[in-house]
Amino acid sequence: MMNVVCNIDTLEPGTVTQNETAVADVKLSDAEIMRRVRDIRSSWSVSERCARREEAERRFENLLETIFAEAA
Repeated sequence: MMNVVCNIDTLEPGTVTQNETAVADVKLSDAEIMRRVRDIRSSWSVSERCARREEAERRFENLLETIFAEAA
């Protein structure tokens, strides 16, 4: 059984954004975010999709290893 500890302080949004041109007042709906993601993904080639999938799987495995290592 795995126990998860949630630190609320780390979940609070910070003042630093990844996009320097982002305006703090902009609120995007889930539908708008999904539309933008679909637009970006549609421009990827098959090989890029495969590479991104492999990278995501590698990162997920690393995440699980880190979580279980900290829990032990």
